[in-house]
Amino acid sequence: MKKVLIIMFVALLCPYLAAAQAKQIHLILDKYEKRKKVESIIISPSVLQMAGNGNYDASTKELLSKISEMRIVNVKEGAEQNGTPLKIIIRSDLDKVLTGERFSRVLKMQEGEELLELFVTKNEEGVLVFLATSPKEFAIISIFGNIDKSVINAVMTGGIKVK
Repeated sequence: MKKVLIIMFVALLCPYLAAAQAKQIHLILDKYEKRKKVESIIISPSVLQMAGNGNYDASTKELLSKISEMRIVNVKEGAEQNGTPLKIIIRSDLDKVLTGERFSRVLKMQEGEELLELFVTKNEEGVLVFLATSPKEFAIISIFGNIDKSVINAVMTGGIKVK
């Protein structure tokens, strides 16, 4: 009986844990987006809804309906905080969230000094996070919403383009 109660309790908490993961990513991006040499783009739910009402096929409309927000933060070369490159500080903050048990790295691609990584929450309601690192810049692309296999497959196969 105790096991059943524990399982039910954990199942009830899962949506709140997913929201907490998304909130942690939002807080990190909010913290650094207004710094010098940092560019930030937020694509809101209303823009995604307008895009979803466009002349797209049913699968594209379905994908867009699953995404609640997209955020892009780009840290340029030379951005620093107290003499430390800002990309190292942000990466450290993100690693604390992304290397936990609630995220998994599903892609790591290295080409010379350029590195692309993709992290996704282990439950569907959550976040898909791209980290693109090169000597000249560091970019974080985050997609929030119902991140199921169809969204991940679309990103991996080019159905959703991330540049």
